[in-house]
Amino acid sequence: MDAFDRLGTVCLVFACLVGAYFVFYLRNSVLLAVLLGVSVIPILWMLGLNVIEFLTRPFSEKGMKGIMSWIIVIILSIILYGLCFVGLRQMLVLLQVLR
Repeated sequence: MDAFDRLGTVCLVFACLVGAYFVFYLRNSVLLAVLLGVSVIPILWMLGLNVIEFLTRPFSEKGMKGIMSWIIVIILSIILYGLCFVGLRQMLVLLQVLR
């Protein structure tokens, strides 16, 4: 099983983790939490899928397979979704939704 073939699954898991944090944080405001979850998770999934596919294209063209492909994809995903988490958190702080 190659990680480059499973990019969608990896991005979906990380997008759900980031989205679940904000939904859990906003649990007192159910409508806002549901709206944020429904809008943010698909956008983060598509963003991650496009960016990770672009960044891993040189590795997949060289025919890299096995555990190294998984390590590359997971590390790039952690970096990308960490940046998305910080950006989304800062946006919500500026909008005064979060403290």
